[in-house]
Amino acid sequence: MQNLFKPVIDFLAANDFPTLMESIRQLQWSDVLKSIYTWLIFIPLLTAIVWTKRFKFLLTLASLVIFVVLLQYTLPPPDKKIMLDDLVEFLGGTFVLVATNIYFLIIRE
Repeated sequence: MQNLFKPVIDFLAANDFPTLMESIRQLQWSDVLKSIYTWLIFIPLLTAIVWTKRFKFLLTLASLVIFVVLLQYTLPPPDKKIMLDDLVEFLGGTFVLVATNIYFLIIRE
């Protein structure tokens, strides 16, 4: 049983929460969009999602990307405290994402 969780524990030990948040904050979207690997994964995945009409999965992926962008723009550098405006923007954006997902994934079903 311990061997099953060892990779997860090693990953979390090597990448603590501040390190992960800093890597999200420094993510360059232009580099991601210029990468051929992004497009080799994105185009077939998007085609398969639309072809099989799995729009709920597409909504979930889009929400994940929007949440990462929201984190990136509201997250302060590690040595600074989060400002109230950024906190309100983050909480508002998160509320909109959660409400949209609840509506489309639960209520509208």
